[in-house]
Amino acid sequence: MNHGSSLPRRQLARFGSILVTGAAAREYLQGQLSFDMSRLTPQRVELASCNSSQGRVQAVLWMVERSDAFVLILPAAMIERTLARLRKYVLRSKVKVESGSERFAAYDATSLSLAGVSMPESTGVHVEHDALSLIRWPGTNRILMLAPADASAEPDPAVEHAWRLEDIRAGLPQVYPESHELFVAQMLNIDLLGGISFEKGCYTGQEIIARAHFRGTVKRRMFRFRASCPAPSPGTRVVVDGAHAGDVVDAVATPDGCELLAVISLAQLNSPLALADVPSSSLTRLELPYAVG
Repeated sequence: MNHGSSLPRRQLARFGSILVTGAAAREYLQGQLSFDMSRLTPQRVELASCNSSQGRVQAVLWMVERSDAFVLILPAAMIERTLARLRKYVLRSKVKVESGSERFAAYDATSLSLAGVSMPESTGVHVEHDALSLIRWPGTNRILMLAPADASAEPDPAVEHAWRLEDIRAGLPQVYPESHELFVAQMLNIDLLGGISFEKGCYTGQEIIARAHFRGTVKRRMFRFRASCPAPSPGTRVVVDGAHAGDVVDAVATPDGCELLAVISLAQLNSPLALADVPSSSLTRLELPYAVG
């Protein structure tokens, strides 16, 4: 499909999507996700978590409302597991939950100019244009495009790397197979990023998440660090003198080692942190673009 750009499309293979459709789709998602679906509009992309009944995060989702579907954007590695989780609760609802791979692939559209298409100008804005969805990615200046698969799209590992690094610098959490059900939503700062409603009522995992909020018992939070070592896998333990102090959320290589997000015990945040069993992995805390209380 040609929308007037001569530039090659660079597919973001790290992203996949799930489509939720049907007369009861919004109501169904309201009972499954941490975000208040009554606040989702076609003009915005919003953050949510999908949780276990014990309040553990099973997936971190970015959501857009199209005229033909709710689209949930998440790592491609999490699609099948999240599909199975969401379908388990459909029961007799008038809802269809399916992979978006037949409809959409994700592309870096930051440098594209598409004839007749207005690009979203502000962070977090979603623009629907026919079969396309264009999203000014939260916390960054990049544009993600959901569009039908394009066989001429060129894979670009450097672009994929840049997206992941910018997500880390923006303090945007993610869950991967290695960290499935490792964290409660507030540990990933999802509440600080507007992805949790504490007023909307019941959803799966709500009781645990709300209790931690109202009783002030969030004792671990996500912070950003650098280290002079290769990027660790999600779920790698962070230690203080060998004792467990936290876990890696996401990490990416840099010229001097790596940058990473990790959930850390607040009581140990100012202690000498390191990655478990990784030489030269002393962690240095870096700033996030939002306050973590």
